[in-house]
Amino acid sequence: MLARRDRDRSTHGRPPDSKGGSNRSYLGDLSWRGLRAVGPIHWSAAAPWRGARVAVGVLVPLAIGSATGHLSYGAFAALGALPAGFASFQGVARTRLAAVSMASLGIAISTFVGATTAAVAPWLLVAVVIVWGYLIGLAVSLGQRLSVATLQCGAGLTVAVGMPLGPGPAGARAGFALAGGVLQGLLVAGSWIVRPGDTERKAIGDAYLALAAYAREVADGSTETPSAVEFSAAAVLKDPNPLLREATQLQLLDLLEEAERVRASLAALAAEMGSAGPDANARVRRLTAAAAATLSLVAATLTARRHDRAERAGELTRQVGAVIVPASPGVRPSSDALSGQLRAIARIVVDVADGPPARDRPGSAPDASRPRGRDGGAVGATLRANVSLSSEAGRHAVRMAAIAGVAEVMVLATGLSEGRWVVLTLFIVLRPDYGSTVSRSVQRAVGTALGVGLGVAAVQFGRLGQWELVTVAGVAVAAAYALFDVAYVLYCVFLSAFIVVLLDILGTPAVRTATSRLADTAIGAALAVIAYLVWPTWEAASARDTFAALLEAHGAYATALLRELAHPGQLGAGRLRRLQVTAQRARSDAEASAARLSEEPPEDPVIPQFARRLVATVRRLTQAELAAHTLITLQHVPEGLEDEIVPRDCSLLLDRLASMVATAMSAIAGSLRSMEPTAAVVDLRQTQAQLASRAAAAAPALASATDGLVDAVDTLESILRDYVKIIATARPERPAARRGISHVVR
Repeated sequence: MLARRDRDRSTHGRPPDSKGGSNRSYLGDLSWRGLRAVGPIHWSAAAPWRGARVAVGVLVPLAIGSATGHLSYGAFAALGALPAGFASFQGVARTRLAAVSMASLGIAISTFVGATTAAVAPWLLVAVVIVWGYLIGLAVSLGQRLSVATLQCGAGLTVAVGMPLGPGPAGARAGFALAGGVLQGLLVAGSWIVRPGDTERKAIGDAYLALAAYAREVADGSTETPSAVEFSAAAVLKDPNPLLREATQLQLLDLLEEAERVRASLAALAAEMGSAGPDANARVRRLTAAAAATLSLVAATLTARRHDRAERAGELTRQVGAVIVPASPGVRPSSDALSGQLRAIARIVVDVADGPPARDRPGSAPDASRPRGRDGGAVGATLRANVSLSSEAGRHAVRMAAIAGVAEVMVLATGLSEGRWVVLTLFIVLRPDYGSTVSRSVQRAVGTALGVGLGVAAVQFGRLGQWELVTVAGVAVAAAYALFDVAYVLYCVFLSAFIVVLLDILGTPAVRTATSRLADTAIGAALAVIAYLVWPTWEAASARDTFAALLEAHGAYATALLRELAHPGQLGAGRLRRLQVTAQRARSDAEASAARLSEEPPEDPVIPQFARRLVATVRRLTQAELAAHTLITLQHVPEGLEDEIVPRDCSLLLDRLASMVATAMSAIAGSLRSMEPTAAVVDLRQTQAQLASRAAAAAPALASATDGLVDAVDTLESILRDYVKIIATARPERPAARRGISHVVR
C-alpha cells in the first residue's frame, strides 16, 4: 500500500523537462470535486505519546514564564518549541534529533531576521520572504525529513514578523526560540532511555503482522503480489536507538532479512497455486494459514511485555513444530523455503525473548543498522542539481518565491491585519503536485475555520484564568500533534485553537485573532491554488521517466535473477538484495505517480489508464521475480536438491533468457522515453518453452516462475505498443516530438 502522500520527492537525477507545463490549455476543465474532500481519517494513526511529548516542550516554557512573571519570554520559547516539535516527527533516532537541531537553529535565525526587518525596513520583508520561499521550495529535493525541517524556518519568520523588535530584543527573542527548540531536542534524546528497543521491536512486529495478513490472503486463494513498499522497520533499524545493544540490533536485522524472504516465499506460493492442482492448492492453503498464525505469534512475542515474552516464545516454538510442509512436487521448493524460514525466525525470536546475550558479538553491526543521513556534500550536490527550471524542485522553488513575494507585497500595500498568516499558509500548503496542493489548501482553510471557533469559544465563554488558559493551550497542542497523521484537517483544527488561546494569553483579543487568521488563511490557500494553476508542474511531465526507470529497474533485477539461477553464487545475495530494493522503490514511485496522475485534471483519460495498466502488469512481474528469488535461496540449502530446483542442463537456456529479457526491457523502456514504436522484440516465449519442457518434471517451480516473467514482459510490450499507436493517431496535428505521456504539458 502507498505511504501517506505528502509527496516531496527528490528530483535529483531526473531528466529535465524545461517546458514545465505552463501552457496547459484547459484549466477550465479542473475537477473541483477535489476541493470538497477533506481526506480520509485514519484513527489508527493517532500518536498520543508523541503529542504529549511535543506538548511538554511547548508548555514548560509557558509555565516557567507564567510562574516567573515573564510570560512573553516563555511564549517566545514556546513559539520556538512548536515548529521544532513538528520537525521531531521526522527521522527515527539520531536523524530525528538532527532534524530538530536543524529546525531549531533555522527558527532562531528566522526569528531574528523577521523581527528586525519588520521593525527597521518593513518593505525589505518582500525580498526576505522571496529568499525564504525559494529555499523552502528547493528543499523538497532533499526528501521529507530535511524539507520539513526547512519549512519550520518559514514558520519562525512569519510568526516573528507580527512582533517587530529592534536588533537587541530580537536577538533575545531568537535566543528564547532556540531554547524552546533545544528543549524539544532534549525530550527526543530523553525518550531513548524509556524502554530502549521497544520502538525497534514494534517496527519488526508490524512487519510480521503485515506478512501474516498477506499469508491469510494467500490462504484464502489470492494470487496478488505483495506490497512494493519497503518494511518501515528498515528505516528504524538503519537509525536505531543509540542505547540499544549491538547484539540485539543484529538479531532484529536478522528478523528483518527473514521477513523479506518470507514475503518472497509467500508470493511464490501464490503464483504457483495458479498452475498447481486442486490437492496441491488445498495443501498450500493449509500451510499459508498455519504460517499466518505463526507470523502473528512472532509479532505478539516481539511486542509482549518482558515478563510475557518467554511464555510467548515457547508457544511460538510449539506452533512452528506443528507446521507441516505439503508433500506436493508442484510447490515443494517454495513450501520448503517457507518452512525453513519459519523455523529460523522462531529461533531468533526465542533469543530476543531471552534478552541480550552476556557478550555482544565482536565487530560492528552491519551497515544497514547505521543511520544513513545525507552528508553536507550530498545535500549540496542535490541542491545544485535542482537550482534550475529544468527540475521539478527548481520550478517549485521559483513558484513558491514568486507567489510568496506577491503575497507579501499585497499584505504591506493593503495593511492587511495579521497578514503574516497569508504567507505562512502559502509556505505550508503549496506543494510540488496538484493533488497535495488542493487537498492541503482545503483542509487548512476548513481546519482553521473550525479551530478559531473552538479557540474563541474556550476563551470567551470559558471565563478562564491564565493558568487555565495555559492548560487549554497544552491540551490543544497535544491533540494537534497526536492527530496529525489521522487527518491533516484535525491537526489544523487544534493547532488553530492553540494559536488563538496563546495569543489571547499574550494580550491579543481572541476574536481579533480568529477573524484575521480565518480571512488570511483563506487568502493564502486561494493564492496557493492559483499559483499552481498559473504555472503547474503536472505529474505527466515526469511520469514517462518515472515509468521508464521502473522498467529498467525491474529489467535489471529479473536479468540478475535468471543469471543467478543459471550460475549459483555468481552475483551474491547482497547484490540481488540491492537490485530488489531498487526495483521495489521504483515500483513504489510509479504507483505514487499513477495516483498523482489520477488526481490531476486529465486532458486525455488514456494517460491514467495506461499508468494503471503498466503498474498492474509490473505487479505480476514482481510476483514472478519473487518466485525466482525464492528458488535462489533454496539452491544452497537442501543437500543434493540443486538438480531438483534448477537442473544443470538448463543453465544455457537461462543465460539466453536472461539476455533476451535484458534486451526486451531495455527496448520497452527506450520506447517509453521516446514514444516511438519498439523494434521487433525478441521472442521470449520460444526460449521459455524450451526451458519449461526441460524443467517440467524436475523443476516445475522454475517453469512456473519463468512463465510468469515472460508473460509479464510480453504484456508490457503490448501495452506500450498499443499506447504509442493511440497517441500517434489520436492527435495527428501535433508534432511527433510533442506526443506521448508528456504531450499534455508540452
